This record gives sequence, C-alpha cells and structure tokens, in this order.
Amino acid sequence: MRVCSKTGRSPSGVPDKDRGIQFIQSWYASNCNGEWEHEFGVRMATSDNPGWHIEIDVTETDLEGVHVAREKHELLEGRWMIAWSDGVVFQLACDPLSLCCVDVFFEEVAGKAAACAGDTLA
Repeated sequence: MRVCSKTGRSPSGVPDKDRGIQFIQSWYASNCNGEWEHEFGVRMATSDNPGWHIEIDVTETDLEGVHVAREKHELLEGRWMIAWSDGVVFQLACDPLSLCCVDVFFEEVAGKAAACAGDTLA
C-alpha cells in the first residue's frame, strides 16, 4: 500500500503532503449528479486528538455495500490513520498532518471496489 511510505513520498517522488485530498475531491465531484449531493456528501471536521474525521456517504455510488474492517495504521513519526466502512458511510480519521494518507487509502479502496464488490476489504 502507498500510504505515507517510510520516505514520506509517493511512488512518483512527490511528497504525500502535497497531494492533499485530491482524490476525495474528484470522487465527490464525479458523484454529484444534480440529485445525489442534495441527500449525500462528505463531512469533514477536526477532532480533539488532535486530528481530522471525515465521513463519506457512499450510498448510491460504486462504493455502496463495500465493507472495510476498522483498522488503525501507524505511520511515520507518531502519525496515524484509522479507516472503516459499513457499506453506507466510509469513515476516516487521522492526525493533523495525514490527510494525504487517508486520501491515498480511500483511492485504493475505490480502485478495488469494482473487483471486490460486496466483500470486506482489509
């Protein structure tokens, strides 16, 4: 998995932190169809850990029904992320500097979704 490698860089050599949440933004935009975004969407908030918590509604998208077991990932230098999905809401949490890592993780899950529809992804 490409999530914040030990070098702190993506396979392309670009620092992961420069990535931001580009994939989540693109995924959201691609699901906006004039109706979906009025009932579903993405919510992002800070937490007192400190960190971030993101909830992504996946109802009526390619990720609906895709389950991801809750797992904490220890990253570099005390950084961390947690991700899970019940097939309806995809949830991500991370330290203040790891939004890029949750974005990479969400992209990888979305990439696997077509091949593993209905399965639990690790």
